[in-house]
Amino acid sequence: MLHIRCGTDIVADLRAGGAPGEILVWQDPLCQGPTPALPAAEWYAVRAAYIGTTYGIDHRAVRADLEAADAGLCRSVTAEEVVLWFEHDLFDQAILARLLAWYADAPALPHRLSIVTANSHPEVARFIGLGNLDATQLLELFARRTPIGPDALTLARELWAAWTSSDPLHLAALGRREMPELSFMPAAIRRHLEDLPWTTDGLGLTERLILEAVGDGATARTVFARVMDAEAAPWMGDTMCYDAIRELARGSPPLVAIDARWIGQLDDLARCDIRRTEAGEAMLRRRDRPVSRTVDRWVGGVHLTGPVPEWMWDPAAGTARRAGDA
Repeated sequence: MLHIRCGTDIVADLRAGGAPGEILVWQDPLCQGPTPALPAAEWYAVRAAYIGTTYGIDHRAVRADLEAADAGLCRSVTAEEVVLWFEHDLFDQAILARLLAWYADAPALPHRLSIVTANSHPEVARFIGLGNLDATQLLELFARRTPIGPDALTLARELWAAWTSSDPLHLAALGRREMPELSFMPAAIRRHLEDLPWTTDGLGLTERLILEAVGDGATARTVFARVMDAEAAPWMGDTMCYDAIRELARGSPPLVAIDARWIGQLDDLARCDIRRTEAGEAMLRRRDRPVSRTVDRWVGGVHLTGPVPEWMWDPAAGTARRAGDA
């Protein structure tokens, strides 16, 4: 038996609880940075460059980790059972879509493919994820794991193709569908696409939540805590949030200012004070049309560039659309 988890948070508890088999950690943060449709060699290069540059890690080491995780998937097809441990949030669901799409195209499948998933737990007041649970609670969920059938694999292949596309319209349409096979996926898709610039002000949702969380000034650690509170299904880790703050400070124009104590490392940003700039204040006040600003960032396979990005999120219609379309 092989267990696959998108992080190390439950590994110790699974082992302490006596979960049978091995554990594979597959944790490329696919909800962040570029995920264009590319052949494997180019994919590894793009993801390694993004993760390495963003988090100050040697690109070669990142690529080696990505390739090793996929090698684990290749070995998994001979397992008696593969158990996927994924909760409901964007971070987990993006990786789940990719892994199930991989299995959909694999030359063989494990004898049994199953999933442990949840968006709540009766013993947890505010369920953030499986990492909230102890070994006993995790093993109780394990006993109730559900099989993943061919319909889920077929859907995941379609999902991942849409996720990596430079045109988000198909993915937006999938986000409006009911998916009994992958019940948490539609909400995750919508949250993903809500990071496109909004037609109302030009901010993505993460950017807006950060600007609101800054208030009259706060440390980055406080901003992260407030963003977590504001998210319906929190999905970012602290350094992911700090990177988003850093990008707002680097923007043209900058929307936040970081105090002079900061020496450039993401971990050091936690204790630094963050304040909105005049441009940031103006963006938050805007309600009727986007403010012109230069962007260069990715939302899945969509590369947003220039003062007028090609794609935006229309909150009234609940879908993506081309900039300038009625």
